[in-house]
Amino acid sequence: MSENLPRVETVVDDLYSLPPADFVSHRAAYVARFKKAGNKADATRIGALRKPTVVAWLVNTLARQDESALAELFDLGEQLERAQQRGDGPRLRELSTARSTSIRALTDRAVSLGRDLGATVGDNAAREIANTLNAAMADADIRDRVRAGRTVVAETYSGFGPALLSLVPDPPDDDDDPASPEIEDDRQKADEAERNRLLAELDSAESDLDAARTEADEARAETERTASELRSAAAEVERIEAELESAKAAAQAAREANEASVVQAESTAEAVGAARARVAEAQSAIEQPT
Repeated sequence: MSENLPRVETVVDDLYSLPPADFVSHRAAYVARFKKAGNKADATRIGALRKPTVVAWLVNTLARQDESALAELFDLGEQLERAQQRGDGPRLRELSTARSTSIRALTDRAVSLGRDLGATVGDNAAREIANTLNAAMADADIRDRVRAGRTVVAETYSGFGPALLSLVPDPPDDDDDPASPEIEDDRQKADEAERNRLLAELDSAESDLDAARTEADEARAETERTASELRSAAAEVERIEAELESAKAAAQAAREANEASVVQAESTAEAVGAARARVAEAQSAIEQPT
């Protein structure tokens, strides 16, 4: 009877809800389970899933714990886009303030969830969480990953594409030079993008290494299993051959015993015949008159 496997989507959700430290071992267990059941296609799909960074896991945890708050943030993003399309400056400033407030609150919530789960969450991680949430407001693909709780790395919005929400500035302080924050913000975005690109490459390499190790472990296990079966088969062959030799010896002994029995029977028959002849001879002699 075949095993009742979970749906692949259920497996994906389960894996991306786990802390990164548990991801690889659970992924390997699912791969082995699906392969054992003969479902190699889904096993390959599961094996290709990338391990999330700590920041991505925190965003995924937030998505599962505060789905409604994220929905409100994304609704705010839609309002920002409409205000931007209308060129409604006052509304943009109002919504930008609301966006900043919402992202700060959600970032604090994600940090708190992480610490409750035993994770060490520093300032850099908090900034990357905020960047990911901001990027999700501007990019539909990122938003879908965040909403589904399947973020793999910290995200940033490059500024290309139909949505330009990440370019909507937060309201400047009255005593600041309006040009300087924009230049500094662009520089920070470029630095964040490069750092996240490098982190993504590192994570991809680590995931590939984890997958290779998993494949190697499975290959070793398969080799050991096959070798064990071969040893068992060889032992069974030796046992059968020994039984066959014993049976041949027993058959030969039986044939020899039968041949000896035949010879003995023939000899006995001859002796009986001779004895009968002597008896007849003696009777004949007795019956003759003297």
